[in-house]
Amino acid sequence: MHNHFDKAQLRAARTLELNEGDQLAPEDFPEPVVFAVLTGVIAVESHLSDGRRSLLTLRLPGEYLDMNRADRHASGEVVALAPTSVKLLPRTVFEELLLLDANLRRIYWRRATDIMHQQFDHSSDLGKKTPTERMASFIFELRNRLNIPRFVEEFALPISRQSIADYLGLRAETVSRVFKGLEKEGLIKLVSKHQLAIIDFKGLRKIANGSRPRLSNHR
Repeated sequence: MHNHFDKAQLRAARTLELNEGDQLAPEDFPEPVVFAVLTGVIAVESHLSDGRRSLLTLRLPGEYLDMNRADRHASGEVVALAPTSVKLLPRTVFEELLLLDANLRRIYWRRATDIMHQQFDHSSDLGKKTPTERMASFIFELRNRLNIPRFVEEFALPISRQSIADYLGLRAETVSRVFKGLEKEGLIKLVSKHQLAIIDFKGLRKIANGSRPRLSNHR
């Protein structure tokens, strides 16, 4: 989908290279913009008064963040969760592209619908699932959004343990404990700090679907 940006003849479009932790706010731009994530990960973050951070939504390569619509409701900013490259396009130009290209419209609305349903699922996970169930769901969410082939067991974790915790409403130590627990059960293998392999797809899917009893309220 990013190739369609070239049809704007780079009119007012530019690429931003972000380091992990770099932040962008809507007021940083003179007009509403759309981010197309080329590499890396960005998120909309929000902070409580005591400094606790929540990541309200993630955008991975091939996905878009519209700073003028639903994603802009957050009181926080856009933050890069890893070294990230984004294509930045004024929303007026992006709307012109959507009007002129029916194929682009279909792709954009399909992606937007997928993300909307994923956000619904994520909200339900935070309210109903145990930490282990949330992690299992997150692993499958990542695989789906990164378009990892079904026969591929191993894939990269694109964000840190702390960012995973902030997205799942957990503590970083809980994330590490859950990873180790899933590995001990033979469901996953932690190949490295940023690399994970699923060993038992069926067993992990059962947990993601809510088969793990809620024994405590550890967060």
